[in-house]
Amino acid sequence: MTFRLPTSQEKNSYVHNQFERIAGRYDLTNDVISLGLHRRWKRAAVKALGLRPAGSYLDVCCGTGDLALQIASELEAAGKVTGLDFSGNMLAVASARGLKAQECSTIASRLEWVQGDAQALPFPDNSFDGAIISFGLRNLTDLQRGLSEMARVVKPGGRVINLDVGHPRLPLFTPAFKFYFGRIVPLIGAIIQKDKQAYTYLPESAKAFARPEELISMLAEAGLKEIQLAQLALGSVAMQVGTKA
Repeated sequence: MTFRLPTSQEKNSYVHNQFERIAGRYDLTNDVISLGLHRRWKRAAVKALGLRPAGSYLDVCCGTGDLALQIASELEAAGKVTGLDFSGNMLAVASARGLKAQECSTIASRLEWVQGDAQALPFPDNSFDGAIISFGLRNLTDLQRGLSEMARVVKPGGRVINLDVGHPRLPLFTPAFKFYFGRIVPLIGAIIQKDKQAYTYLPESAKAFARPEELISMLAEAGLKEIQLAQLALGSVAMQVGTKA
């Protein structure tokens, strides 16, 4: 049967149910699909945040919390990281990881987990020194609203970062990437997660996702300046960085 992406009316509940299903083995599947490279890309994104040791940071669509934990590990005791996600199962995994980290450090004391909507962030204006969303923006119904909300809650001078799939254009690499992403990734999802549908959604949503140039325009519309684009993994991953005016 031909796969069909959810409509804008269906998308919120569709994506929510999907992440509720795959939370348990989400990290393992990400490692296998990306050959572990997603960790390197996320380290680059965290570096781009320009962390202040005692700063406060927001990880939007935090999933199982790997990026929030990384940020927390680089902060001092006074620093804080808030991870927000709409999936309770994802946050349960994130919370467990935070408690495990507490066994050998004080990282967990810097972490807060909030269940909420990335398109209506439950925080006052100018609350954080920086905000980041990693492989989550394309799952939102309204990309502009999500980016504008991130900009709203960041203090002037703070950075907003989007890390997500890109659109490679290299002649030899692009066909190989499309074959792997479109044919192999769903099989990996079927084997590890027993959920081929969720990992068919991944490449299909990537194809429909905004181009990096469009996202730069959206970041500018959100009130950000000094916007930079970094192409990673031969363009298959893209990072946009903007500073709040």
